[in-house]
Amino acid sequence: MNIPLHKPLWGKKAEQAVLAAMRTGSGTADGPHSAILREKLKHVTGAKFALPVTSCTHAMEAAVACLGAKTGDDVIVPSFTLASTATAAMIRGATPVFADIDPETYSLDPKDVERRITKRTVGIITVHYAGMAGPNFDTLRALAKKNGLWLVEDAAHCIGAAYKGKSPGTFGNAGAYSFHGTKNVACGEGGAIVTNDRGLSDKLEIFRAIGTDRQAFLQGKVSIYQWVGEGSSYFLSDIFAALLNVQLDQIERINKDRNHIASEYTKAFKSITNSIQLPIVPRGMTQPNWHIYALKFRSVIQKKKFIEAMHEKHIGVSSHYVPLHTSPMGIRLSGKTRLPVTEDVAGTLVRMPIYAGMTEKELDYVISSAQKVLRRM
Repeated sequence: MNIPLHKPLWGKKAEQAVLAAMRTGSGTADGPHSAILREKLKHVTGAKFALPVTSCTHAMEAAVACLGAKTGDDVIVPSFTLASTATAAMIRGATPVFADIDPETYSLDPKDVERRITKRTVGIITVHYAGMAGPNFDTLRALAKKNGLWLVEDAAHCIGAAYKGKSPGTFGNAGAYSFHGTKNVACGEGGAIVTNDRGLSDKLEIFRAIGTDRQAFLQGKVSIYQWVGEGSSYFLSDIFAALLNVQLDQIERINKDRNHIASEYTKAFKSITNSIQLPIVPRGMTQPNWHIYALKFRSVIQKKKFIEAMHEKHIGVSSHYVPLHTSPMGIRLSGKTRLPVTEDVAGTLVRMPIYAGMTEKELDYVISSAQKVLRRM
């Protein structure tokens, strides 16, 4: 067998939707499929406003820009994340300040965040790793409110998940979702911004439309659209929107499959926890979507041996982020910052294959192979 780490659940309906969009329109943004997508996103997330964009990276860039970050400001971010969480601040001239994470959920540690707040700090970008809002998320929100800081949620992993009955990404000032080809809901490349703040939504509509009032024009509020502010082109093609609409219709099935795989992994590996730390569903997560299932090993050597052995069996396991503060750009920004939990997690974490449509035969092969490797270790 050859088992990938991830695979989108597309199919005939997705193909038909894409072909229909190509045959009936030009594929430009904010077409009929995009209008449907906005409504579906509002329904799935519970947000009042949803704006399709080209990527989660662009979603965060737009949110941070419209919240007013500028040169001389600091924005606190985790180091255990993709570079886009930090570059969303940098592109505005602000400085990302790296904070450590919780050792069980890999989300921002509010105590470390608090230590890093200064007069220059204007906001926080938090990451919900694996689609999970950690039990310390409420503390982080309270900390932001207490210090007058905005909070942007990097909810790239979170579509279809729920924390205390609400979608992660809808608690802060704005949330950013990803529809990259590796995500639960995928269109190859794409994203969305959500917010419950009408004023912020109005700013975002202009910012994503190259600084024009194009959305007001499409809604019949103005007779012609003009350049009215700052922005760039963050439009999602209507063809991608058509594909996403089919994906969102399948979200219950997609996340059900992932929950099943995660449950089977946990049952299979719970007797081998002398070598590994299993992922948990944090307190408050009323609906996990299991975007990621990751095993944490006791040492870097164990991790490397496991990855090598699984690759020999043609099973797509993978390590995850290189901490931003240890990367060349991160060192230029923060010098010799030490984040011990981040460094430990990054050095010992292994992602397991998990995707909707995985067959029981494939799942059994992954589990039996992993069990053999783990028991030898």
